[in-house]
Amino acid sequence: MSGDRQGGEKPLVSLILVTANRAEWLGDVLDAIQAQQEDRWELIAVDCGSQDATLEVLEARAAGDFRVRVQSIKETDKAIGRRQALSKARGQYLAFPDPNSLWSPGFLTQLCKKLDQSPEKTGITCAPSDILGSGDEVCWTLPGDARHQTMVQDLFEKPQLVLSALLIRRKVLKPLEKTGMRFWLANDHALLIWLTCKTAIQPCGGTSLVNIRPIEGQYPACLDPVSEARGEALEYALENLPGVVPSRFARRCLAGFYRGRSVSIVVNGGTGDALGCALRALMYRPLWPRAWKQLLSIVVRGH
Repeated sequence: MSGDRQGGEKPLVSLILVTANRAEWLGDVLDAIQAQQEDRWELIAVDCGSQDATLEVLEARAAGDFRVRVQSIKETDKAIGRRQALSKARGQYLAFPDPNSLWSPGFLTQLCKKLDQSPEKTGITCAPSDILGSGDEVCWTLPGDARHQTMVQDLFEKPQLVLSALLIRRKVLKPLEKTGMRFWLANDHALLIWLTCKTAIQPCGGTSLVNIRPIEGQYPACLDPVSEARGEALEYALENLPGVVPSRFARRCLAGFYRGRSVSIVVNGGTGDALGCALRALMYRPLWPRAWKQLLSIVVRGH
């Protein structure tokens, strides 16, 4: 590990960055972190088996800033990287920068202030987030006024949140450092569901504090509404967080997810997986006309 903090002073915020093969895009992210008005942070960056110059980019920043610490692991498993970074985190709060996200200079200042003013909150502060297009124009915006009472259900229906827009108390993630909790750390959709289930959301409000940009046409994994990882997260949460959402509501959401994934696969030229997803949609909602229509479209017309 490089870049040990000088003087033994503990940081206020530990920034957890787990990444791989993103050398080309890390410069802007690191610039945004170092431009934060709140400078009592440490960055624990973990490179997970990159084949490009990601590790070199991170180490170059660590050489010039004692607040940056770098680790390298051979595994590409995000859960291993996050657990390793969490074991080294010394801040009172945690935040999760990523290569897709550029923070405004006031991001940490505003979110830390919000949590400082709410000592009874164990939880999450949510910042508004602008989703950018390829030309950096704002395509849509994730809300910053989510309520804890509805956020878990909202996440079951569709992506509503990104990890990079959160600031949480360090103690919240302690349970996930235990053996057997790997899935929650490995899957971004699952981690967001777990967090919103376990903690109260205190909205930050105001203007957008995070700009989410596409990388090679791809947004962060937790914004993909029909990814395989999202389906796995919904089913895992339903099984391992009893009562997290009403059963009937969850089945409707899973039916909608699998129908949507089936349509997406067909649009992109697939058939086999599309059929399986259409069948799973009917498993969760047997009498749903739109699911039957999708299944028959695949079987009869091949699309």
